[in-house]
Amino acid sequence: MNVVKRKPAGRKPALFVTATLVVLLLVITAYFLSWGKSNEDKAKEDITAVIDKFAAYYFNFDFNNTAATCTPESMKWLSFISSNILQEDIDIIKAQKEGPWHETVEVTLTSDTTATAECKVFNFLKIDTLGRAGRIAEQATYKIPAVKRNGKWLVKMEGLLQNERQNRD
Repeated sequence: MNVVKRKPAGRKPALFVTATLVVLLLVITAYFLSWGKSNEDKAKEDITAVIDKFAAYYFNFDFNNTAATCTPESMKWLSFISSNILQEDIDIIKAQKEGPWHETVEVTLTSDTTATAECKVFNFLKIDTLGRAGRIAEQATYKIPAVKRNGKWLVKMEGLLQNERQNRD
């Protein structure tokens, strides 16, 4: 008589089921964490990305690329600032060892389609629009307005960017 010996079932199926449940739980958790991101958080991320591109181009005087981050009505201000760059300004820029850099500090949503971003800019040429050569500024803070048009956030220049004066008290 042939007797077939079977191995005990052991824990392999139970271990497989447990591992499958853990992986499934991780996937569901990751899904709900990403899904749970608020519309406000997503908007702030999108606005920060646009402000970062704008500042990188604008403060490096790359107005062609700056225009892609702005509303059509902002073009008159980009045209104005670009027409006020003097040869002396270009010489100052060329003499710089390190170019400008920036940091978007805070984004404030004022509605579903409007926002303001606070942007700190360092080591940049501050243009003088009165026909004098600009100067290198160590730091300035700007409030940059943004609007949402056709689902896309853009900078809306309503004038030349103005440095937000810091209270020295």
